[in-house]
Amino acid sequence: MLTLTPIERDMHRLLRSLAQAGDPADPLSACIGYKEFAQRVDPHGLDPYTSRNQMHGLYPKLGHISVYEHQHGRPLLSALVVAKATGRPGDGFAELASQLGFEAAEDAGFWEHQVAQAVRFWSADDPVMLMDSAMDQVLKELGSIKRAVRRLAAQKG
Repeated sequence: MLTLTPIERDMHRLLRSLAQAGDPADPLSACIGYKEFAQRVDPHGLDPYTSRNQMHGLYPKLGHISVYEHQHGRPLLSALVVAKATGRPGDGFAELASQLGFEAAEDAGFWEHQVAQAVRFWSADDPVMLMDSAMDQVLKELGSIKRAVRRLAAQKG
């Protein structure tokens, strides 16, 4: 399981607040441009990876947050950050989603679904959903351990 760095935790908090404030009837309204996102996370430009001149450092951090969310069984929060000109995420979002095992990750419908899922999940403010999500991941990991133990036992037997 990944852990988030301090700046990634700040980014995660901002993304969560955007999703929580989002309208499930209009989830795309929760999206924010890369530049505005970086300015809101680091308004004084103190972090070298999010300052105006180093925006490319933002992308790996957003990817890290997506992996973190995926590992916890939640929608990809970084779907909320988009290019202002297109209103869509960069190519890296679909590439990472494909690496995480999502099918048709390059389709706009996939991205829109992730935005809708993130807004629905976080705006519900439902502690049961949070616990269910965490428990699903624990059960998934236990299933993986169980399969590994069985393979080892079969090899020895």
